[in-house]
Amino acid sequence: MMRRLISLFLAIIFWLFTPSVSLAQNNINNLDNLPPEKVQELISIRHSITTIDELEKRGVLSETQVTTETRYYLEKSQLIVGEKLSLEQIIQLTNNYEIVTPGSQTNIIQKIAGFVTFTNIILTAAAILLVLAVGWLASLYLIPILMLIPGWGYEIIIYLVCFGAIVGGKLLTGIGEFIAFPGCLGLIGAISFSHYLHRNFFQKLVDDKNSYPYYLDSLILFIIWAIAAIVYQSSLLGFIAIIALETCLGFSVIITPLRYMIGFTERDVIPRAMSASLILLTLYVSTEIVNVELPYMGIFSTGVLFVGSFVYFLGTLIVSSKWYDYEKFNINRYLWLQFLTIGSGVAALYVGSVWQVLLLQRIGGTFFFLYLIEKYFELPWQEKLWAWATLGLAVILYLSALVAKQYPEYFFLVN
Repeated sequence: MMRRLISLFLAIIFWLFTPSVSLAQNNINNLDNLPPEKVQELISIRHSITTIDELEKRGVLSETQVTTETRYYLEKSQLIVGEKLSLEQIIQLTNNYEIVTPGSQTNIIQKIAGFVTFTNIILTAAAILLVLAVGWLASLYLIPILMLIPGWGYEIIIYLVCFGAIVGGKLLTGIGEFIAFPGCLGLIGAISFSHYLHRNFFQKLVDDKNSYPYYLDSLILFIIWAIAAIVYQSSLLGFIAIIALETCLGFSVIITPLRYMIGFTERDVIPRAMSASLILLTLYVSTEIVNVELPYMGIFSTGVLFVGSFVYFLGTLIVSSKWYDYEKFNINRYLWLQFLTIGSGVAALYVGSVWQVLLLQRIGGTFFFLYLIEKYFELPWQEKLWAWATLGLAVILYLSALVAKQYPEYFFLVN
């Protein structure tokens, strides 16, 4: 059980630190939390939209062209800050920022020299000594007292702290989301601790029912996190809520030294996770096409678009492999799954390019490319032909890298 909850936590960390997605709270007030290069991109978007407006006034661009191009740049701004912004909001946010030229950037040597000052050395030494002293005193006086508290007492304290942070954050204007977020993540550890503390009880459930419904833990987290996301109007909490939902459906991320394993807990859950992800994606894309905003959709849109599309296309990549059901191979089912995978990839590229759903376009394009590589390996290569197959793969990958570099908008994690 603990491994599954740790898997959920690692999945959240994996998604949050993926460089192509920037999350921000819905009521964004400034750009201080964004990297400088992202701020510069947002400033460039502001200038691009302003230029488009000027060209429209001069009659160079038609109204349709202006609408299409403006929407394209606004979609790009959504990828940067994690929510939709109007031109007025972009101008307001970037008023205090200017485009940085290479000559105006501080030299790295100057930054290091400014940091390594006598005052900073004293502060660093003081911080180290403070940590050592607090730890030493805790081992002498605090730990013996804490050892007297029973395990169930710690369990209650942990849950009170987590829910206290989730609820109490609402009392702090402006930073409530950042108080609630650690409380939400802390529930993963709280549930893991409960399973450890009451392991005999949970083991009895497994013995009586053959298997414990572990997905219930993720479902509970999804409900709590989704409610918190709505209360705080936070796309960050909405994002991890969608991760919990996908984990409940069977999606899994396992991280070990020098290895990432991304997939599903077992074969039987793949159709369920794919279907749910497809429904969420269809709902989101439909609202984008008809330009209708559903209640609370904006809170969960980033999670639905990123995590939902990733899980769905990963599922199509797995089920379309001839090794997915190799022992009970059925040619009709195999051909149907090829049609589904190809159709999904083409649809992602079409919808993403026509309606400027850039993230869907990139993830769909990337997995469609991986699908083609997968089919290459499924060819009936003979032993002596593997050398030629390896050469062919090298050529394909080389040409693919050139294509991805030339058209980065169709690929995920391409600079």
